[in-house]
Amino acid sequence: MTLFMVEQGHAGLWRCIQADGTVLFKDGGGPGCHEMGASGEIQSTPVLKRDGPADLQRGRLPGKPGLSPDVTTGAALSSQPFSPASRTISALSYHDLAPEWRAKGWNIPNKGDIQLLQVAVRYVPAGTGPLITTDHHFMDEARQALGVAVLAAAKAVRYDARFLQVQLTMPMVAGSFHGGKQVDGPSASAAWAVAVTSAILGDALRQDVCFSGTIDMDLVVGSVGGLDHKIEGCRLLPQFHELLIPSGQQTFTITDKGMARSIKVTEVSTLSDAYEIVTGQPLRPAP
Repeated sequence: MTLFMVEQGHAGLWRCIQADGTVLFKDGGGPGCHEMGASGEIQSTPVLKRDGPADLQRGRLPGKPGLSPDVTTGAALSSQPFSPASRTISALSYHDLAPEWRAKGWNIPNKGDIQLLQVAVRYVPAGTGPLITTDHHFMDEARQALGVAVLAAAKAVRYDARFLQVQLTMPMVAGSFHGGKQVDGPSASAAWAVAVTSAILGDALRQDVCFSGTIDMDLVVGSVGGLDHKIEGCRLLPQFHELLIPSGQQTFTITDKGMARSIKVTEVSTLSDAYEIVTGQPLRPAP
């Protein structure tokens, strides 16, 4: 997840052209990708049309051909009611000064940051979902990533996504320094998928784990950027003692910073891996 400051910011987001011509947004680069250096470029990209209170309406998600709320359609899908649930999860971000300020010799000692988010999940009796909303803190790519995370969670537990309502918010308290900021990017989407899955299954989440990674419809945790800074964000709040990162991204710098801050760094490859660590329970089909 990338955090945009009101007056200065660094996108840290990559725009990747796929083989079929569609566009994906990632925190890490790769073939066909280039780093987006300004939020203006993000705003010029086709985004979801917001119509009414729901940021993501039923239907196909932009940039995801064939991906619809009915991706879990098949035999033995569950649509059993479950109790409304709210999950508190962390979202790691990193920020930097604008290039012109860095050129003048200015610097930010700690570029990592952390926000505590709320994921509220409810059962939709009429089956008219998925109904997915966010508050004003989340920009377009974050909202799109949330849509993928909800569908991935439903697929993981074989639950009919049409019976889901999910709301993502960044709760504010008096004097909060997050009040004027917005977040974007897909790098918290794996954590969102874990939160939605745990709400459906009724499992509690550990409150001492940070997590940065993307999620796709194959339930694979994908790479993200800025982990050497995000580990600094994880240690800002004293309750966090473990950081989950995508498999293959652990470096000496991350390990060294983790040891210095008493934070265990654990790689995960799939939603199932992450779910078992964060909940202590196996990922399984919904009742």
